[in-house]
Amino acid sequence: MRAAPGESHPIGSSSLEADVILVGAGPIGLFLAHLLGRFGMKILLFEKRQGEATASMAIGVMPPSLRLFEHLALAAPLVQAGCGVRSAWVHDDHSTLGSLDFSTLPGPFPFILSTPQGDLMRLLRARLAQYPSIRFMEGCEAIGLRQDAAAVTVQVRQVQDGTIKDWTAGYGVACDGHDSPVRRMLGVPTSRKQYPVSFVMGDFPDTTPWQSEAHLFFSPRGSIESFPLPQGQRRWVALTEHPKPDVNVLVAQVRAITGCQLEPSAELGHSAFTPERRLAQTFFKGRVVLCGDAAHVMSPIGGQGMNTGFADAWHLATLLRHLDRTREAPAPLFAAYERDRRHAFRIAANRAARGMWLGTRTGRIPSALRAFLIRHALSFRPFSRYLARYFSMLSIPNGHGKPSYPINLDATP
Repeated sequence: MRAAPGESHPIGSSSLEADVILVGAGPIGLFLAHLLGRFGMKILLFEKRQGEATASMAIGVMPPSLRLFEHLALAAPLVQAGCGVRSAWVHDDHSTLGSLDFSTLPGPFPFILSTPQGDLMRLLRARLAQYPSIRFMEGCEAIGLRQDAAAVTVQVRQVQDGTIKDWTAGYGVACDGHDSPVRRMLGVPTSRKQYPVSFVMGDFPDTTPWQSEAHLFFSPRGSIESFPLPQGQRRWVALTEHPKPDVNVLVAQVRAITGCQLEPSAELGHSAFTPERRLAQTFFKGRVVLCGDAAHVMSPIGGQGMNTGFADAWHLATLLRHLDRTREAPAPLFAAYERDRRHAFRIAANRAARGMWLGTRTGRIPSALRAFLIRHALSFRPFSRYLARYFSMLSIPNGHGKPSYPINLDATP
């Protein structure tokens, strides 16, 4: 029998349908479900969308994230399906300024893995079946939420037929993206900053000789970033001031700055975006916790946002398992999670903002100064090796000081 609203739901009672309810089956929600499922925790995973994601979206999986995926036996299939970027070459209008050599990174992943977010999500979805304690329901939208001192109840509507049902668990986690409906239900405000630059990006068949190399072009007229994708494809990202950038704007900008000719008819998909920075005022309320973009958003330039979310999920899975075992009060541990992940977010977001600022300077004098700095930084081998660690997120600390809950990246969480 379901408890009435406001009635207590003792942990472990028959009124609980799961240990944890997860809302949002993007890459972070799916990864967190895997971690919790591996512990044998009973999970309800709800996703509003039906079917698989098709847009490429994020593509970079950093070495620290691959180490986390390795604990789930997912790193090997990811690497096999993706493209390992082992070097990044930087150019200005006139010459090559230098390169970053990611093959100098410590093993077992001396590269940045390029794999479309949709492919990553398909792998995570397919492997959920190995965990009998996970129930994944797509086409299910969270429309209401209530909680008491012992449980969380999420009201869920079936998108297809409008059926509404309540589901109750010990804890809830919002992995439902930057516009998080769950965050709004909790009444948690966010700070927001929109950056004064815009980009257009597109994926095309790779007609360059660059293979697995990334190439970045900085000129007085703008910037172009180019990254390899698996299956003989390549992503192009262009700074633009066009009010309605489309594939033709991207093609023209790539040709003007790099000399590479892209065929608009060959595009595999394109999109425009204006980077922003968001931060939730708090990462938890009661027994509901925010994770990934629901808690924080940073500029996608540099590819750190999704990877910061993977680290959020790792911390949170460890914490929820600890709470499930000890039954202690969650607030102190959720506060520790928030403190640690805010610290990591600020480091990553500030790096992304600095890199974006440097890459978006236009005009002859700023471009000349940028080229001078990049050339000398990349020519000094010790600093170049440091930059490889910097851009691969290996130099971002795991938390702020010693976490208040057990975190060990080299052992089972």
